[in-house]
Amino acid sequence: MFGWEGDNPTDDTTVCAKAREIVEDIEAGGIVLMGRNVRHDDLSVTVNTLNELQSLSREPLLTNCDQEGGMVARFVEGVTVMPSNMALGATRRPDLAYRAAAACAEELKAVGINYNFAPTIDVNNNPDNPIIGTRSYSESPDVVSEFGVQAIRGYQDTGVIACAKHFPGHGDTAVDSHLALPSVPYNRGRLDEIELKPYRAAIAAGVSSIMTTHIMFPALDPDLPSTLSKKIITGILRDEMGYDGVIVTDSMEMKAIADNWGTPEASVLAIEAGVDMVLIPHTQSTQRASFEAILKAVKDGRISESRLDESVARLTALKQQYKLNERRFTDPKALGSLLRTNEHLALQKEIAELSATLVRNEDEVVPLGPGVGAVVSVIGMHGTVPALAEAVKRQWPNANAVQLEGDRDEVMRQAMAAAERADAIIVPVCPSEPWRAPTDQQLQADVVKALNGLGKKLIVVAVREPYILRRFTEVKTQVCTYGYREGSMDAAAALIFGKIEPKGTLPVTIPA
Repeated sequence: MFGWEGDNPTDDTTVCAKAREIVEDIEAGGIVLMGRNVRHDDLSVTVNTLNELQSLSREPLLTNCDQEGGMVARFVEGVTVMPSNMALGATRRPDLAYRAAAACAEELKAVGINYNFAPTIDVNNNPDNPIIGTRSYSESPDVVSEFGVQAIRGYQDTGVIACAKHFPGHGDTAVDSHLALPSVPYNRGRLDEIELKPYRAAIAAGVSSIMTTHIMFPALDPDLPSTLSKKIITGILRDEMGYDGVIVTDSMEMKAIADNWGTPEASVLAIEAGVDMVLIPHTQSTQRASFEAILKAVKDGRISESRLDESVARLTALKQQYKLNERRFTDPKALGSLLRTNEHLALQKEIAELSATLVRNEDEVVPLGPGVGAVVSVIGMHGTVPALAEAVKRQWPNANAVQLEGDRDEVMRQAMAAAERADAIIVPVCPSEPWRAPTDQQLQADVVKALNGLGKKLIVVAVREPYILRRFTEVKTQVCTYGYREGSMDAAAALIFGKIEPKGTLPVTIPA
């Protein structure tokens, strides 16, 4: 499964040469769309692109993206992006995981996607995990299992192939496998109890595919990461756990793999380990080199044709199960009636409101009820300041946004000047995020501490992982939203001003 470099074409009929090469020349079995490949301002272009690629392929293509909900979504405009898995966990309503997945699947099918790399069923029990966080339902393997199974059924009942990830588990790492090779040091008993438990539930629920992760598990294989390990892929997942569905790698261009084995050699190792589909989303030269390496390995007898036949049989069966040959093409004219329906938007709102969590309210600042004319200022360094301020204005018109920028002295000056004019202060806070300019965490904490020292009503809103609230123990009013896509900021503002009851419950533990 390959993706293509560069942006989507600018018209409705011509697919860029790199995308055509993936299908016509290399004959990949699947196409993965990254955000760069989606025409967000006109999704019909994306539909027509996928239709043309399907027409060029001898076999129906698996068309795929990562549409997890929350902050991981490739389609972000013109569709309904559901709140994150952790937001769902905070609702304590597994039925909502089913409904959210089904709604997502309906919209993915409308744009020509038949396969989603979701749900993430990692058990996030490491507060310092830099890459999973709100992508996980909970720190509890039982909760993750229950919600994950419902999501799998929601996708697959609606006709979209689900993918449980990242096997055997990426929840207890403090290293991002995009950037380096993590290691999980626990013994087999602990792995069975925590990491592997959701996968047993997913297999029992009939999950159609499972994605591997590029992590060392010395208790399972002291020499190779899970993606490349025959002991883990064939020995544990296939033979011991009895899984006979499709196994796909995570991106083989991630540094955990590319910097240690090189993507071409690692692609061969993955197939030797028992993987069915190698995922290389980004670089054309790397895709070509990996294709040639696999072909050479077969010609040299390193990979037997029977090993490939096993995977081809699984992939063919998957395409037949979901009737992909009959569903190759999508009507771009139908998008208006299938995307962002009233039902889906209402569900998005329901999840956001049920998940919004009042973590602390020791001074009973919430619900906020300032007197007539009182000013509420939304002050902060994170990019959510304008969106949260707009949501607050819908509850209290006399509100303003102050986006803090500049060096340390300037940021502190701006914060104090804005606070002086405010009667109540709301501060969105967020850890440094993957693929975004990092937020100075110490400066963010110092700003909050200075604002707290003014003695005014102060509310800190964790707009992503709740773990960041451990940096603000002096603040006695804390809210968490588990993400900041559409709906989440409105839910936070509604909670703060008492328009909704705070019903969300933390699905993870915030360290003292």
